[in-house]
Amino acid sequence: MSKEPKIDLDKVPNIFDSPLTMKEWGNQFVTACGNHVFKVQPNMIKLRMLMERFVLDYNKQLGELDPLEEEE
Repeated sequence: MSKEPKIDLDKVPNIFDSPLTMKEWGNQFVTACGNHVFKVQPNMIKLRMLMERFVLDYNKQLGELDPLEEEE
């Protein structure tokens, strides 16, 4: 079973540009959450960075959709 190539989110303008970048963001978020079964602590710095990226990209995506709604 081959793994999908890891996407460098730092080089992606917006995580909402494609399903693959959203999936990669999600995978990184899950990993950063840690694992209570294996006693892996959450990486709070990475989680904060990923949440900030989500909010910024989401707001940008909504801003791009607003002009389309105003035309209707």
